[in-house]
Amino acid sequence: MKKLLMMAIILGLLGVILIFHLDAAEVEANDSLRVNERKYFTSYVVEKDDTLWDIAERFSTPEYASNHCYIKEVMETNHLEHSEIREGQLLILPYYADEPVPGL
Repeated sequence: MKKLLMMAIILGLLGVILIFHLDAAEVEANDSLRVNERKYFTSYVVEKDDTLWDIAERFSTPEYASNHCYIKEVMETNHLEHSEIREGQLLILPYYADEPVPGL
């Protein structure tokens, strides 16, 4: 019985290690496809009812771990002390791309 339990635990651990290894390989493959990307900035005029979350949903790129990380950078870039924005306000937004995207 103890041998069977030990075998199940070892197989479970090997499965977890395999899953993490495959996830890491996928991340490396995705990173190699994005090797030429650089950070750019674009200007954006806040529209009625916009929130920083809405803007993050539209402009955040996969280089950001989450929309929260993107919002934090937008706030720092624009010297915002709080997350409230208003219609007509000009924001500088970061994004990653192989080259600048015209009209973004």
